[in-house]
Amino acid sequence: MSRTIASAVCLIALCAAAPAAAQTVWSAAPTAAEMAAVYPAKAKADGVGGAAELMCTAGRGGAMMACDILGETPRGYGFGSAARKLAQQSLKASGVAKDTEVRIPVTFSPDLAKGGVVTVKTPQWTALPSVTDMQAAVPHKEGGPNNIRVTLVCDVQAGGSLSGCAVDREEPAGQGFGPAVLALAPKFQVGLMSAEGMPTVGAKVRVPVRFDLKPVQQAAK
Repeated sequence: MSRTIASAVCLIALCAAAPAAAQTVWSAAPTAAEMAAVYPAKAKADGVGGAAELMCTAGRGGAMMACDILGETPRGYGFGSAARKLAQQSLKASGVAKDTEVRIPVTFSPDLAKGGVVTVKTPQWTALPSVTDMQAAVPHKEGGPNNIRVTLVCDVQAGGSLSGCAVDREEPAGQGFGPAVLALAPKFQVGLMSAEGMPTVGAKVRVPVRFDLKPVQQAAK
């Protein structure tokens, strides 16, 4: 009996509740390496991560200007000043009118302080495979599993495209779903900043995909 992807299928975290406020779309943003370059020296020496919140004014072309520090944690490490420098050097918003005020969270990962590779926690997905793409990728095996979980780990390249992907999780294993999702990796793309304000370019990202397969007759009900 043939199977189909039911409408309840979740790609990434699309089944999570919608965010309370729309995320700013960034046309230019710092890379992980650029964030590492402005990482506060004291915080880096202590291996401490932190965060800051800014209020900036959009200039021509969406560039962030005149940023004020609304808050920083932990205090005394200079995360606010580092975030302001980063924003005014590298951030440009898309579709934002001149003189618009933009509230910007910026998060400094302790992995950067330790010289390690950063994995983005909550990427903003700007492109995903379609349901048709997912349906075509499903291994068509009679009596195969219905509930499948696959997670890729990928590097984020310029523009938010993914490369160097590898299967980190495949449950159940050996059914062909890992390679199927891996083949779809070029159809995923992330925004240049994550929801918590971490640069994505030069970082790693996890791509969790869930298949909820049902017989065609059942899915149609």
